[in-house]
Amino acid sequence: MKAQREVTREEFLGLAQDGIRELFEIEQYKVFDGKKGAEQHYFVYEMKNHRCFLINLETCYELVTAFYTGDNKQLVIENLNAIALSVN
Repeated sequence: MKAQREVTREEFLGLAQDGIRELFEIEQYKVFDGKKGAEQHYFVYEMKNHRCFLINLETCYELVTAFYTGDNKQLVIENLNAIALSVN
């Protein structure tokens, strides 16, 4: 799994100006969705280094599904680590 790109705090707030929902939290990560008008955006926030990554709907769906229905939380963490490492 990988991020589309890293976003700044200002970009995050702009892309989610009409509302933010926390979908889940695990270890040092939070996964959010946010709305700007009719557009929906998806984010992984890495709390240790305060970095935020824009992800696509498919990636978000896979993460949320694995978190809530899977028994392997370590795989979720590995996927989140891969997203954080995918952006230089």
